[in-house]
Amino acid sequence: MAGIETWWDDLTRDRAAAILELVLDAIADDYENLETILETINRWYPDDAGLKGWKALEAVPVSRPEAIKALRELTQEGFAQAYIYDGGAKQFQAVSFRQNQAAVLWFYVTEKGLRTASRLHKWSTEISETG
Repeated sequence: MAGIETWWDDLTRDRAAAILELVLDAIADDYENLETILETINRWYPDDAGLKGWKALEAVPVSRPEAIKALRELTQEGFAQAYIYDGGAKQFQAVSFRQNQAAVLWFYVTEKGLRTASRLHKWSTEISETG
């Protein structure tokens, strides 16, 4: 029988993985800032009938620190890129992720992140159709 430590570690890993999925999906179709990411995950996703059965939704609600941690990990691992918006040039400029600046940064998936998000959607669609 597994000890409490193993159970806790598995539960924590499962939640962290679910939050990574949710955040990645939230930035997969457009540049998004932290507030929009949180609103998408916590308000829009639970009401989306097309997402029923997506296991990652069990992590909702996602807190601001959890989303920032996920964004840091996604950018470090090459699934997402952080940007600042240059209003004068009216364009996004890639920057390194800075945790203390997360509230003013924008995020978008990389090619690697887009491929992963596409696979996640395929799996969640298959689950909702069979479940």
